[in-house]
Amino acid sequence: MSDRAWKAFERRLARQLGTQRIPVTGERAGADFTDGMFAYQAKLGRRCPAYLREWLAGIVAAGDRRRLVGVVVWKPKGTRDREALVVLRFSDWRDLHVGTVRDADAPTIPGERLETPPVASAAPPSSRVLCARPGCGQLLPSDERRRGSPRRYCSPWCRRADWIAHRDAERIA
Repeated sequence: MSDRAWKAFERRLARQLGTQRIPVTGERAGADFTDGMFAYQAKLGRRCPAYLREWLAGIVAAGDRRRLVGVVVWKPKGTRDREALVVLRFSDWRDLHVGTVRDADAPTIPGERLETPPVASAAPPSSRVLCARPGCGQLLPSDERRRGSPRRYCSPWCRRADWIAHRDAERIA
């Protein structure tokens, strides 16, 4: 089967989140890829309403001024609150979800970390890893996580500080 644009798009998104695309073999049950906590379905070529793009652009700009992530929570009239959609840029989601990673197309950013450096020790791998935020150097907690991405930061504060530093470096470049 040929490598269609939508397949390549699914593969790129999955790779950026540290997982792989699920081939269409009848076992995927609607999910294009999963990462342990989430099941994703990627859509290429579908039109996003213009007003939704405008809202997102506006809140992203407002969030940038305050060094925050811009998010739109959208609920069509007549639907329950729990059916509301959360819309944010994929790059923001990726950075918050898996930490700072490099796009295949993005320029190299000085000081960027692509993987967490291990510390020489005889301890199990989960307790030998340092926080991914430059300058922190704390060992990650040794608890094993049953779902989600591997832990890369020692605290939510370090994750956010690294994300802010990454965003500032992108703006300067």
